[in-house]
Amino acid sequence: MVSIILTTYNGAKFITQAIESVLTQSFRDFELLVIDDGSTDNTAEVVKKYSRKDPRIIYLKNENNLGIQKSLNRCLKEARGEWVARIDDDDIWVDPEKLRKQAEFLNASPDYVLVGTGVIMQNEAGLELFRFLNPESDKDIREKLLVKNCFIHSSVVFRKDVAFKFGGYSEKKEARHVEDYDLWLKLGTIGKMANLPIYSVRFTLRPGSISSENKSEQFKKNIIFIKKYKDQYPNYWQAIIWGYFRWIFYKLYRIIPLTDLKNKILKIYKEG
Repeated sequence: MVSIILTTYNGAKFITQAIESVLTQSFRDFELLVIDDGSTDNTAEVVKKYSRKDPRIIYLKNENNLGIQKSLNRCLKEARGEWVARIDDDDIWVDPEKLRKQAEFLNASPDYVLVGTGVIMQNEAGLELFRFLNPESDKDIREKLLVKNCFIHSSVVFRKDVAFKFGGYSEKKEARHVEDYDLWLKLGTIGKMANLPIYSVRFTLRPGSISSENKSEQFKKNIIFIKKYKDQYPNYWQAIIWGYFRWIFYKLYRIIPLTDLKNKILKIYKEG
């Protein structure tokens, strides 16, 4: 019923915890597609150890590093499930009922195309920094979706057939590193969206991750999508002003030392 997509590049150091957290799910009707985007470490060895024991775990490898957009779409084409879930190699599903709750929600709500959850933010040592819930109702999400991405990629489950109507994740340069946000904006034009009020994911903040390395670029590209979808979602002017402010402010934020102040600023932003 659910195809879980896990993309990785030289993720052998972290990926075991991600895979183990999927295997602890009470919902068992899933496959886990792990796509190795041309890793040069022992990622293949780590994943194949699991796939030999559990046929639901499928190892795929790009011979060359193709990037996350093409890797995600390759998995979508290989996926056999009706729904698609995401997890990154350094994140952990901490609620063993996560998939079951989301599957039950989508089963009972055929007009919904996407459902996420709240998140626990942690550092590389696994220490919790803070946690937050995203807007829950379709109405509240639409009110805020131009202002900010209301979904954590590693928390979502979405309908595969609807994603395919848009060609899956965009592989255009304008969507690089914000391909998830672009897809949510597309899905929301033809179906409802929700977040469950549960903390199901531990999201790791670490230097060197795709998100941390490209945050300024992400904020800049978000402005492009605010303009692109201004006729589909409300609060355009609030979103565009906030978009430019956020992009400029981040240039200052990134030079702040890693302190409690920095974490407090990030917490306020995530909860806003």
